Amino acid sequence: MNELKTAEQFYQASLENLNKAKELHEATDATSRKTVALFSRFIDGTKSISGDVELAAKDNLKAIQQRDVLAVINSIIAMTLDMPKPYLAYCSVSSSATTSSFYLSVWEPSDKKGTPAALEVSLKLGESSVLEDALSLESQLAEFIIEAKDNAEVTA
Repeated sequence: MNELKTAEQFYQASLENLNKAKELHEATDATSRKTVALFSRFIDGTKSISGDVELAAKDNLKAIQQRDVLAVINSIIAMTLDMPKPYLAYCSVSSSATTSSFYLSVWEPSDKKGTPAALEVSLKLGESSVLEDALSLESQLAEFIIEAKDNAEVTA
């Protein structure tokens, strides 16, 4: 019984350390992308900076945020490729002149009709909070996959 308690404590500590490492990695990665993008704007001789520097910086920040959102969406799609059995994942991207969106649905197939999705999220890519929403979805999906794999190991 004592060994089980020790294993559970080790598992919880491992999860906490994994989350801390993930947060640190994400913050470092975002900072380095922003730094490179800002410096590349000044190094690239084809783009003049004779206008309003603050406006140029805001444009760069928007471009960086869009790249960050696309990087997170790419990560989410890659994670769906590692979806444990028997779960299925469906991703959809819609793009138009007025709105763009990303949709993810994860469910467990069954004989019952109308089985609710285990995870279902839609992101509107034009919203100001899309990066935070995408990071939240990435975290939810990671937790879902970890739990599903743990459950599969326990039942095996």
